[in-house]
Amino acid sequence: MASRRKVVTAVTEDAIATEEIRRVDVPSTVSLWGSCQTKGDQIGLLLNRTEILPSGNMNIESSADVIDIQRDGLVMNAVVGRGQLRVPIAAVTTELQFHLQVDPIVR
Repeated sequence: MASRRKVVTAVTEDAIATEEIRRVDVPSTVSLWGSCQTKGDQIGLLLNRTEILPSGNMNIESSADVIDIQRDGLVMNAVVGRGQLRVPIAAVTTELQFHLQVDPIVR
């Protein structure tokens, strides 16, 4: 299992561009949780050019520095093949937080 929790304060093409977690070498499941401070902030999740999560809104909770895994799930256990993950941030007013988890599928 690999996971990353990140705080983002600006729009970006890829919030995990410098993270090793972005490379998926074996079939895996991917989960993404997110929260923001301002309504309308948007996050997405792609594997290569395939949209796993088109840019979407999050719950407004990060002002309390909270990501609630029961309420803030955006992608849960999506099965992906090999490739490179990307987390584009299409809109952020103040700050958003996300947690990305990648679990290899063990046979």
